[in-house]
Formats: sequence, C-alpha cells, structure tokens
Amino acid sequence: MTSRRAQNTPVLLLLREQSWVNLSATDLRRADCDGLWLPEVNLDRSCMEAAGLYHANLTQASLVSVNLRHADLKTAILRRARRALADLRGARLAETDLRDADFTEADLREVNLRKANAHSAVFRRSDLRLADLRGTDLSTADLLQARLTDALASNHTRWPAGFDHAAAGVVITEDPGPEPPPLLQPPGITTNHPPLRSMP
Repeated sequence: MTSRRAQNTPVLLLLREQSWVNLSATDLRRADCDGLWLPEVNLDRSCMEAAGLYHANLTQASLVSVNLRHADLKTAILRRARRALADLRGARLAETDLRDADFTEADLREVNLRKANAHSAVFRRSDLRLADLRGTDLSTADLLQARLTDALASNHTRWPAGFDHAAAGVVITEDPGPEPPPLLQPPGITTNHPPLRSMP
C-alpha cells in the first residue's frame, strides 16, 4: 500500500521544477536585461559578457561558472545567488545587494564592488585582486583564503572583525563619492570596455 508521504512527493518535486527557469549554457553576450526580474533562474555556464543587468533581480539565481566579464550589475539584487567559479573580471557591481551570495572560487579581479552590501556573502578562495571595495560592507563576509592584493578600499569599507586588510595587500585610498548615474542607452551594446589588466 502506497503511503500518503510517497503519494505527495512527486507533487512537491513538480512544483519546485516549475518555479525555476532553466537558461543554462545560454549565450547572452551584450544582452539588455536592465530591470528584469529573474529570481531562481538557472544561468549556469552561460555567457553574459558585457550584458546590461542594471537593477535586475537575480535573487537566489544559480550562476555557477558563468561568464560575466564587463557586465553591468549596478544596484542589482543578488541575494543568495550562487556564483561559484564565475568569471566577473571587470564587472560593475556597485551598490548591489549581495547578502548571502556565494562567490566561492570566483574570479573577481578588477570588479567594481563600491558600496555593495555583502552581509554574510561567501568569498572563499575568490580572486579579488585589483577589485574596488571602497565603501563596501564586508563586515560579516567570509573572506577565507580570498586574494586581495592591490584591491582598493577606503575608510568607509567595513571588514570582518579581526581581519587584517593591510596584511592582505589592500590599498587604502580616498572614497570616490556618489556613483555616477546610469547611461540612458543599454551599456552592454554601446560601451567600449578597456582591456583587462589582469592575466587570463
């Protein structure tokens, strides 16, 4: 005789599958996705290089091994998003909501994280060399084995208790002030991005 629990299990699995949009391995280079709501979307292994994601909602999205080089994610919502092993070199994440996001082993060289909220975000073994962390709230972030050589910080950057940013090679400089307003045209289509200074 089939138990009531066994009868209900397929229904629960079906509901979970319906709530996720699977866009894994999609080519979205230079796509204009500004302001889109894409919570719980699966974009694993997608190419989103230079995509415009200004003010997009990617809450609890899966972006494992995604290419987001030079993408514009200013003011985007990335709470609980999984970005393990992602390539975000030169991406713009200024003023983003990164609470509880997972950047384990992500490549964040030259990324703009100014004034981002990274409460409880995980940056274990991530590469943050040359990143701009001025005004970023990292007070409860996990920076275990993160590489921070030549990353920029200011007196407004908040670090975890006991974290020695000087020993990690962080450079303290002046705060840049308010972030410039977004461009009216889609940035991914019209912006010529400078070459990355970091090695491939």
